[in-house]
Amino acid sequence: MANELNIALAKSGLTVTAQRYQSGAAVGSAISCPETGSTGFYSGNMTGTAGTYQVAFISASANVGSGSIVWDGSAEIVPSTLTQANVQSALTSQGLTSARAGNLENLDTTVSSRLAPSGTLATVTTLTNSPNVPSAAAIASQVRTELATELARVDAAVSTRLASSAYTAASTAVQNAAAVRTELATELARVDVATSTRLATSGYTAPSAAPTAAQNASAVRTELGTELSRIDATTSSRLASSAYSAAPTTAQIATAVEGSLLNEADGQAVLNAIVGAIGNTNLSEVSLVAAVRADLERVGGKIDSIPTTAAPTAAANATAVWSAATKEITGGTVTTLTNSPSVPSAASIASATRTELAVELARVDAAVSTRLASSAYTAPANSDITAIKAKTDLLNPDRLANVATTAIVGNLIAQANS
Repeated sequence: MANELNIALAKSGLTVTAQRYQSGAAVGSAISCPETGSTGFYSGNMTGTAGTYQVAFISASANVGSGSIVWDGSAEIVPSTLTQANVQSALTSQGLTSARAGNLENLDTTVSSRLAPSGTLATVTTLTNSPNVPSAAAIASQVRTELATELARVDAAVSTRLASSAYTAASTAVQNAAAVRTELATELARVDVATSTRLATSGYTAPSAAPTAAQNASAVRTELGTELSRIDATTSSRLASSAYSAAPTTAQIATAVEGSLLNEADGQAVLNAIVGAIGNTNLSEVSLVAAVRADLERVGGKIDSIPTTAAPTAAANATAVWSAATKEITGGTVTTLTNSPSVPSAASIASATRTELAVELARVDAAVSTRLASSAYTAPANSDITAIKAKTDLLNPDRLANVATTAIVGNLIAQANS
């Protein structure tokens, strides 16, 4: 025989198998029960040794039906084919001894013809005491085992899930696009002119390499030219040391005066002048001296009454020269200018220089060695800048309307504008 295992289901297209059980334990492997056409009726061929089996029909790990079958090892035992031999064979397969199975011969009449304990015919209302039918607890346990995967998915009360009344439908493409535009309002507002109006590549001048230390120094000297020229004008106008000559001593002055007065030419000139004044007459030395004295005394008074003082010393001459309000040295050697009232000290010159250079020196606010070295300088990637410019030139206000931060948002905006 064939197709002993049958079940009718309300759904077509399922994959159904039949699993045999005895005393709540699975027996053998599952039996495939293919569908007959598209009717929702599934059948399978029973296999195994003789015995009474409970059959569970399973689809997608779920129990979709159950039943029982009495099997003699090759065919199903149905009432019309029930014989003592096949019943004994079935009972023997369930663990009954041959002797006990032979006791069936004692059933020589129907049980229903016998007197029931209450005086009425007995009616079987449960199979729980039958050794071949599993108990309700065993069936429930097996069902739970079979449904373990599905039941594991129900890990919370259904009432804790979102109710239909609390569900909010997803926004439409138009609503999404409007929300995106609102979020991008600040960024889009920054694109307030066409990109083509910005600086073109042809108008860009790439920065040159960082200047060298020599170039920096040269630039500093150029910037300081005006201030340095002021210092030069001030110091160059002062008397050079090589042009200074020490003041002559009183002895040197006296010698020079005496030499000039006793010079023959000068002496003759004096005599000629005297002769011219008194007339060309023969004069004795005494008369000449007397005449000269008389002439001098007419202006300065008696020569004998003229007070005489000693010639000043060199130190006195020097003090007199340096204490004068106006100094002008025409000779000698200057060894220092620190005491000269007309020449500022080194400290005052430095202070004045710093004041003059305040603006320029304020720009040198860090050591030059802390600036970027030429070896560390990386020239701009002009080719990349050109490529970026080529891309940005393609942007305009119309195209920006379809620009978004992600592909998804871009698609939503495009759908909203379509």
